[in-house]
Amino acid sequence: MINTNNTDKKTFLVINLSFLGDVLLTNALCRNIKKNYPDSKIVFCVNKTFKEAAKYQDCVDDVICMDKRGKHSGFLGLIKFALSCPYRNKIDTAFIIYGNDRGILLSYFLGCKNRISGSKKITKYLLTDNFFDFEDCKNMQDINACFIKSLTGKKAEVLPIKYNPENTSDIFVDKLAHIYANKEIVALCATSKNKEKDMPPETGAQIIERLTNEGKTVFYVGAGKEARIFADNVKKLGCVNFVDLTNVTTINQLARVLKMCKGLISVDTGTMHLACALGVPVACVFYKTDTIDRWAPRDFLYKSVLIDRDYGAQYICDRFNSLF
Repeated sequence: MINTNNTDKKTFLVINLSFLGDVLLTNALCRNIKKNYPDSKIVFCVNKTFKEAAKYQDCVDDVICMDKRGKHSGFLGLIKFALSCPYRNKIDTAFIIYGNDRGILLSYFLGCKNRISGSKKITKYLLTDNFFDFEDCKNMQDINACFIKSLTGKKAEVLPIKYNPENTSDIFVDKLAHIYANKEIVALCATSKNKEKDMPPETGAQIIERLTNEGKTVFYVGAGKEARIFADNVKKLGCVNFVDLTNVTTINQLARVLKMCKGLISVDTGTMHLACALGVPVACVFYKTDTIDRWAPRDFLYKSVLIDRDYGAQYICDRFNSLF
């Protein structure tokens, strides 16, 4: 265990250069840090694409962004980023989530006084001060929170992740809120980064039709090529009675859109975790069941239901409605 005085105003660096859901689930660690070190400053290092996912998390005080596929790519790019970072030589403890080589090397070149990693790679043993075996933890939220034990010697407190979107005036979001002010809205997210986890367009079309028949308005949300293809395929099936928000929102805008909704029906992807972090009820449809233990939201922390296969649109809608 690393000795860290609770009364000192420490600066902690959390490094997670992965995707939306990964970044959001790291909030379990951020909230545990603040619980134990309320006067501390938490800086989150994230890939620039997901800046907003870190910026509006509960307990995060500042964000630094890497352009890991652009000007900060490769070893020289990493050095460039470290040398220009305003927190260089000012970090007391760095937590390297997933313990990848890039994060471990970054914490070293930033001059972090303590470096904590869960990596099993050789880099860990060379450049990491402390590490833990997470075999007892199955859920990724628990694994992330467990890092705090290296400082406190105690198990992490089980806390829900929280995201607090910026609520300043936004023309796009304000217009949607005005148009659909008196509607009962349900969001649908049907695609992810892994095609095995995606919803068939036929199921999506049937869900939209059933919700529409119940008097609800459906917001289809998604980002990327596969999300666009899904929306187009649903329309080709003759299902056009939904609001298509594919690739039109930032992460903060998406959060505000989800807050307008009664709930979300989602496959296993970052949007599912964003809804949980917002306190929005969510029906989680897992088509790839071997990922459930690792990625499914904990039902005692969030208003959620788990659907562990494609039982069909009627079942999914019924399970969603059971949340209310």
